[in-house]
Amino acid sequence: MEIYSKCVDFPDDFPIQPIHPDKVIKKGDCPICRGDGIVKVFENGVQHYASCICNKHNEQVGKAVEIVQRIQKMQSERKEQEINKKSEEIQWQPFHSNAPIKEGDCPICRGEGYLRAMINGYEYMKRCVCLEKKIAMEQLQRTGIAESIKRCTFDSFQTPEEWQERLKQRALQFLNETNKWFFVGGQVGCGKTHICTAILGKFLKMGKSVKYIIWTNEIVRLKANKMDDENYQRIINPLLTTQVLYIDDFFKTEKDKRPSEADIRTAFEIINYRYVNNNLITIFSTEKTVDDIIDIDEAIGSRIHEKTKGYRNVILKDEGRNWRLREEK
Repeated sequence: MEIYSKCVDFPDDFPIQPIHPDKVIKKGDCPICRGDGIVKVFENGVQHYASCICNKHNEQVGKAVEIVQRIQKMQSERKEQEINKKSEEIQWQPFHSNAPIKEGDCPICRGEGYLRAMINGYEYMKRCVCLEKKIAMEQLQRTGIAESIKRCTFDSFQTPEEWQERLKQRALQFLNETNKWFFVGGQVGCGKTHICTAILGKFLKMGKSVKYIIWTNEIVRLKANKMDDENYQRIINPLLTTQVLYIDDFFKTEKDKRPSEADIRTAFEIINYRYVNNNLITIFSTEKTVDDIIDIDEAIGSRIHEKTKGYRNVILKDEGRNWRLREEK
């Protein structure tokens, strides 16, 4: 039980807090409740008390250890994000400032892919924009959307009708926003994936880390690895932390069935993490509206509703707006 001799510092917004956060933890004490056996729990803004997991049957001890590990990962990610926020103020330099730049080399890192800086007396290293772009493009190649990014641009998005021009202008405006998400739902074949891919391509050129997933494929992969924590974390962590995440066909199901509870729990884990971390951008395309998503799960839908204010686009269902059918004719 060595893990219980370690202290855990909870983030201020974490929903579970010890009764006495300043209490010294003795060896053998639970790091969650600090030996008190009960904790404060915050749900929907309401505080109540509950028995700590360490008080439950011994079979639950493993879950307590898992909670500790997840909290520690969250703390590590937050520290990294704080460093990233300060990056613009920090003078990042190539490792060899005087090295000659060869033809084709990045002028920022001089072809090395990494930059370094001194922060509070410590040397830090980060990837250069050129390497971030290369890695992101390789990831997109594996998802099959890399070719679409070349093809689905703002220039190639046709706007013969007013609703298309409005959608395009909102998408262009969104590129200059911070702390916002982009949502487009409704009619099949109306260019939802095209406009979202164009946004993704622009963010990629800006040097942001981007990730694209088709919900129906990714949720199957996540659920298949749910019992293997190491694999599950390896798959879900990039979805939580990437600067830009594009979820295509969100909550799409066979014959419009309600998503399963497992699907909803996994979606909430992703959406809530990105909601709490304001600097993360999320893009949705789906056949559903935000109201449809609220009906499925209010916690998920209300977060999307809040974050997409000003960029919540719903294309009313009309077969005449299905450009795939037009092309066939």
